[in-house]
Amino acid sequence: MQFAPLSRGTSTHLKPKLLRTDRLRALRTATSAHAAGQSTSAAASTASMASITLVPQGGLHVSKPTWWLESRFHFSFADYWDNNRMNFGALRVLNDDLVKPRAGFGAHPHRDAEIFSYIVSGELSHADSMGNREALPRGCVQYMSAGTGVMHSEMNDGDETCRFLQIWLTPDRRGHAPQYGSSRYDQADRHNRLLRILGGTGPAPAWPGLHSPHSIALHQDANVVVSESDAGTRFDLSLGPRRQAYLICIEGDMQVNDQKLATRDGARIVGGGSEAAPAPLTIAAGSSGAHFLVVEMARSD
Repeated sequence: MQFAPLSRGTSTHLKPKLLRTDRLRALRTATSAHAAGQSTSAAASTASMASITLVPQGGLHVSKPTWWLESRFHFSFADYWDNNRMNFGALRVLNDDLVKPRAGFGAHPHRDAEIFSYIVSGELSHADSMGNREALPRGCVQYMSAGTGVMHSEMNDGDETCRFLQIWLTPDRRGHAPQYGSSRYDQADRHNRLLRILGGTGPAPAWPGLHSPHSIALHQDANVVVSESDAGTRFDLSLGPRRQAYLICIEGDMQVNDQKLATRDGARIVGGGSEAAPAPLTIAAGSSGAHFLVVEMARSD
């Protein structure tokens, strides 16, 4: 913008100059305010999205302590120790285990831990000191609250390799009475839908279409959700204030907000603070489809 030259004469020539200067200042102020407003709006929009931190499968510790076992640890466990991977909120252990046929974890003790296994392939047999004994196939879940103490075993009595996720959560307090539970599901229960296989002491997340036919109750404010979705299936969700989630892409590939995950990749997902609005969270199955599990829980900070 150009202004005509002004003479230095009388005040009659100074008035237009003052007016034009004021307009220029006002224009610059308005432009700056508009830019600041856009920046603030963009920042607020970015801040409202759930924060995603990728945990690539290539960075997981692979443990092969014996001929029949291969494990991938998402957190410090057994022979693996990393101070930066001790837990994520109440989530303490997430092991992706492969157990060869006719082998497994013999009887051993546990105490004060919420432990469950999600079977991916093959069949997993459970037995414990409370007298429970059963074998479960793909898509089913076994749960044990160790509480004051229990002995159990997890074996692959079948003829093919068993893959399962073993997950531990810290209970809401010590000293619960030990208990065991299990749920059997068909593929239809989780096909292109969200299936809640475990609930907790808090409410279920307000996710559209969440299916909870007979979820097991954990001694912790956490929910465990699985899905086996075809390519292109999308879930538009949100993570509530003071909530977080850990997701593992069990099979296939997927995208979580702007992060792409391949098979065995994990993701740490964090929502906003106590005064924040729910943080948008979009989960979409990739070209190969996606079988995934989400542990949704209270934030730890």
